[in-house]
Amino acid sequence: MHKMQRMLRLGGFAVFTASLVSGCMSGGAVGLIDEPLDGFPPYGEIGPEDAVAVILSLQGDPRFVLLDIRTQGEVEAGHIPGAVNLDFRSATFESELPALDRELIYLIYCRTANRSGQAFDLMAQTGLTRLYDLQGGIRLWGELGYPICVGPLGEEHRCAGEYPSPPAGV
Repeated sequence: MHKMQRMLRLGGFAVFTASLVSGCMSGGAVGLIDEPLDGFPPYGEIGPEDAVAVILSLQGDPRFVLLDIRTQGEVEAGHIPGAVNLDFRSATFESELPALDRELIYLIYCRTANRSGQAFDLMAQTGLTRLYDLQGGIRLWGELGYPICVGPLGEEHRCAGEYPSPPAGV
C-alpha cells in the first residue's frame, strides 16, 4: 500500500493513501494563476538547478511537497531525499487528485519528465495552482550529481550525491 506521508493534508487529516495513471509526456502550464513565493522561479517546468533551490529553501516547510509520481519499485530503486510517492500509473490517480491540498506547493518528478508533464496538466486541471515540474526528471537530476536515495520511502536507506554548496556569505 502506498502512503503519502505527513506532508499532504486532507481536510485537516495527515493521511493520504495514493497512486497515479500511465505514461510520461511533458506538458506545459495549464491554468496556473498563483504567483510564486518571493525569490522562487515561476510555477511550471523548472530545471534541476532551480529545483535544488526550491527543495533546499522549502525542505521541512509544511507548505511544500516533493512528489515522486513513479511506481513504488522505481521509487525504491532511487528517489530524491524527502520525496513522497503518488503513483501516476495507478488506476486511482485522477480520482485522488481532488483531495490534494490546494494551499501546498508541489514539485513533481518522474524518470524523464514525461509522466510528470501529464500529471502536471491533470493536477492543474483539478485546481492545483502551485506546481513545479522537474525538467529531465530524476535521470537528469542524477546525471548532475544531485542526491538520490535507494530504498523504501519512510525507512532508513542509503543516499549518494550532494546538493551544491551555497555561495559564500549566504
